[in-house]
Amino acid sequence: MMKCLRVLISIMMFLSPGLANIAHADSPSLTARVYKVIVASQTALQKNNTDSAQKMLEDIVDSKSNSPYDNAMIWHMLGYVYYQQGTLGKSVDALEKVFEFDIPVTLSNSNHKMLGQVYMARNHYSDALPHLRRWLENESDNKEEVYALIAHCHYELKQFKSAASNLQSAIDSYIAQNKKPKEAWLNLLQASLAQMNDMKHRIETIKMLLAWFPKKEYWLALASAYAQLEKMDKYLAILALSERKDLLSTESQFVSLASVYFAEGAPQKASQILEEGMKKGVVQRNIRNLRFLASAYTMAREYEAALSPLRAAAEQAEDGELDIMLGNALYQLARWEEASTALVQGLNKGGVKQTTTAWLMLGQCLVNLKQYDEAIAAFEQAALDEERSTQAQQWIKYARYEKERQEKLMLEADPS
Repeated sequence: MMKCLRVLISIMMFLSPGLANIAHADSPSLTARVYKVIVASQTALQKNNTDSAQKMLEDIVDSKSNSPYDNAMIWHMLGYVYYQQGTLGKSVDALEKVFEFDIPVTLSNSNHKMLGQVYMARNHYSDALPHLRRWLENESDNKEEVYALIAHCHYELKQFKSAASNLQSAIDSYIAQNKKPKEAWLNLLQASLAQMNDMKHRIETIKMLLAWFPKKEYWLALASAYAQLEKMDKYLAILALSERKDLLSTESQFVSLASVYFAEGAPQKASQILEEGMKKGVVQRNIRNLRFLASAYTMAREYEAALSPLRAAAEQAEDGELDIMLGNALYQLARWEEASTALVQGLNKGGVKQTTTAWLMLGQCLVNLKQYDEAIAAFEQAALDEERSTQAQQWIKYARYEKERQEKLMLEADPS
């Protein structure tokens, strides 16, 4: 997440520090020689010739003929040149030297601005903050941008309350001017509120994001926020809306929505969501997802539909649990022979949680197939469970009765 935030809250682009921005009527004057070199260095910078600009400035810095203001301006320019060259440590050193001189407010403010941003570029957020705050004190325009940079520093320092406060200032200022807040600011605000576990205000912020930037990730973020508040009705409603808008794009999103439908007693809808995800190739047809799909069909009593995912999952499974589930679905459809085959396969694989139930089910399938000896053997296995021994014994009696009855009918039909 932080990687995305760094992209969203990127440090503002540096503007080449021009003399017109700094030299006011009340500012000291540069000596003619230094003025000429600084202008030449700016020309070199405009041509992306930073090495030439660096040499020009380094050749005259701290010269005995320089005034303190000359040196302050030269170090200020060198700080910018070093930044352009990517030597951020040298940039910081140069910009810090500027404050060793008695400089006017305009240059001081420009230097605080640049130094704060260089510290940010070095990920030295604690060092950046005092310079950004000083810049904010003297900034008449675009204060919102400064608030956002300060907020970014606080976020990186895990000072989420301060980050949220500064972002709110930037956002409120834009709204007061009938301007749309920047997406990056709202995004970092909702991330800060999430870290503070302030779900109420986070939801309000996400709704603002949706109002101005209606992207699918914000719909899903809103759903997630409601889930954290355990407001499952709203969570489900938003995910359902996301599905209708075709916003679901990952396996976890499809499975999450299906899980909520399943938990809320809507297994048919859960199976539809999973089938849709599998059809799109987003939801993998692995054991876990196939089992979930089959469970949804089974809970909805759509046993025929459950057969395909159960067979596919059972083929991948090492234990017999899914074979037993397949046997149960076939049992519910009165497909006794197929059911008994699946149940036997599951019991042979092992790893079955409710073996007694499986033996009882197998015995009943065999009774319906009139394979009474095999059925009795299955019920005898179930009878080893003390808790269900009585039930199993009753089935044994029934199987023996049916066996005797069938034998009697056969004798009556063919007395020879």
